[in-house]
Amino acid sequence: MHLIRKAQEEDIPGIVTIEELSFPIPWPDFLFRANLSNPGFIVYEEQKEIQGYAILGVFIDNAHLLSIAVHPAYRRHRVGSLLLEKCMHLAIYYGYENMTLEVRENNLEGQEFYQAHGFEKKEIIMGYYLDDNAVRMQRKM
Repeated sequence: MHLIRKAQEEDIPGIVTIEELSFPIPWPDFLFRANLSNPGFIVYEEQKEIQGYAILGVFIDNAHLLSIAVHPAYRRHRVGSLLLEKCMHLAIYYGYENMTLEVRENNLEGQEFYQAHGFEKKEIIMGYYLDDNAVRMQRKM
């Protein structure tokens, strides 16, 4: 049985492992620690193992997905979808009309994932990442 809950201090090592396995330029642990008070920092846990995480923040007047990742061993098991859906519910709960995110321009699989969840491409942001451009995507809540 799975549980999606707010991230806690003891989750940070598992989250950092997922981050390092998921991104070419991973966030350092202090950025995760800085988000622990954020009610939109959630984890997917099954049998006391962190399998994925998501961080929902605010950008301008939109809910904004800051980061989401799933451990490679649990991808394609709906973990990412369940985390994203929980973030969308949080956005609605806090009264946001739109949700935005950025995804690497060369991450076509990621773009398809977000499009399958109702996000649309809005713009290309040149040089957003150190090694790639970003596609900003948006979804109405």
